[in-house]
Amino acid sequence: MQLNQQTDLALRALILLAEEEKNNPPRLLTIREISEFHRISRNHMMKVINTLVENNFIEAKRGQNGGLKLSRPSNEIRVGDVVRALENHWNLVECFSPQRQNCQILPSCQLKHVFHRALSAFLAELDQCTLADIPLKRP
Repeated sequence: MQLNQQTDLALRALILLAEEEKNNPPRLLTIREISEFHRISRNHMMKVINTLVENNFIEAKRGQNGGLKLSRPSNEIRVGDVVRALENHWNLVECFSPQRQNCQILPSCQLKHVFHRALSAFLAELDQCTLADIPLKRP
């Protein structure tokens, strides 16, 4: 199983914003700062940031003193919620997709139940972790 690139970039951006939350006072970060820190294309990061704003994980303030910050404290943002919001499907195997039901053993196969339990356990584990639980260790 592999998370999509947008989810990966979103988690990286959120971790950086969570670190900034610790400063007194917290400083707003720009898309440029986040993309340069992670060595990621600004255009890619802009799309990710828009998705995070739409899903209410971050707030964006426009203007000369604008920037980005978490929409709520980092200990209230669960990693599982971020992953669910950014992943576009959970079709681990063909039979998970309603459009692809071509497997000949589908009616009697129990493997799909194993995968469902594994996916549930994966998401449950991510739900135990908030952004506050993932400190950024800088060199």
